[in-house]
Amino acid sequence: MAGLSVAGSPHAVVKHPDFTGLWTSASLTGMERPDDFKSLVVTEAEAAKYEKAHRGKPPDIPPGDPDHAVGGVESEWWETDVGLARIRGQVRTSWIVAPADGQLPISPAAKAFFKARRETRKIDFDNPEGREASERCIETDGAGPPYQNGGYNDNLEMVLTGEHLVMHSEWMSSLRIVRLGAKDHLPAAMRVPGGDSIAHWEGETLVVETTNFPARDVDDPKGDPKADMKTVERFTRVGPDELLYAFRVTNPAVFTQTWAGEMVLRRAVKPMYEYACHEGNYGLANMLAGARHVEAEAAKAHARSGG
Repeated sequence: MAGLSVAGSPHAVVKHPDFTGLWTSASLTGMERPDDFKSLVVTEAEAAKYEKAHRGKPPDIPPGDPDHAVGGVESEWWETDVGLARIRGQVRTSWIVAPADGQLPISPAAKAFFKARRETRKIDFDNPEGREASERCIETDGAGPPYQNGGYNDNLEMVLTGEHLVMHSEWMSSLRIVRLGAKDHLPAAMRVPGGDSIAHWEGETLVVETTNFPARDVDDPKGDPKADMKTVERFTRVGPDELLYAFRVTNPAVFTQTWAGEMVLRRAVKPMYEYACHEGNYGLANMLAGARHVEAEAAKAHARSGG
């Protein structure tokens, strides 16, 4: 109980739980429910069967999947030597608790938009801005909000003071600074990476509300820079080495309904090392240089043909 919150006068101090430390969401449980399960909660026997088949193995990535780098499965340091998550003593098959099917409620229009964008990624090498922020090692959806996990880079370092909660995600070394006790968000026209986060205490639960996301953060098919996305996160200390992280996401441009989830964050015993994104350091420059080479060769061929 080290976190302090001043209430009323300088002499009126209310103690709150302290979330300072390093936490991990590493688990075989992911955001969406895999086809292996039909329900949110399964028995220990069902969990044991799934864990035996998947523990210690990298994610299943279809051959030729354009969203994954060649050799990525072999070269990355995967943290899959873990089991499914247990929340309130129940084995969970997904972080998503609503909708009941454990799937993101993406609208047909958004699905079509994302499919078209994936196709564009295969041919758009005109400039750095045309590539996605994650590929450029600027930011990633995994760093939240809401936070996700994906087999590696699942660490989250938090520092809680009387005025701020600072959250440093291992993914892309993303940093969020939450203003405690703030009543209002930034003006609507001010859009910041990761959104504008303010928080208040409800008993021993810290409630974080985030708005003012840039369009690129909300995957807005309409391309509206004032896209209406809002997340509400709830952090509750449920044990000396465990946090319950609950969240709710509203984004009408992408989802057909508000969706919600629960994740368990466990105390990490190992240090979090510096994140290195080689795609941004070398790969992007090589891709653009390669595209310019292809264009130059095409121009030479065109000139030789007398076109």
